[in-house]
Amino acid sequence: MIAKVKLLRQRGQRMSDNEIARAQFVEGELVVHGMGGMIVAELQRPGNQVAEPLLVLYEAKLTTMHGAGMLLKGEERPQGDKGPAYVQEWSVRLGLV
Repeated sequence: MIAKVKLLRQRGQRMSDNEIARAQFVEGELVVHGMGGMIVAELQRPGNQVAEPLLVLYEAKLTTMHGAGMLLKGEERPQGDKGPAYVQEWSVRLGLV
């Protein structure tokens, strides 16, 4: 599913409304799947499931949905499983790329 994603947190801290308004959307294909008993959301380059995803959200949960927009909340792991995990939220706009 084609989507635009905007990150709402940096290292677990919610960004200010001004920072969020200035932040750029990342465009790609939103893919949600199960992995090892958890739900993972990935934003991938359209038509390219073999490359590294643009963004990954572990333990993804849908917190709100309205029309073509939704809010996903989960964990980002900038260093993979070896480093710390931070709370992250994605503002997602579907089908607008």
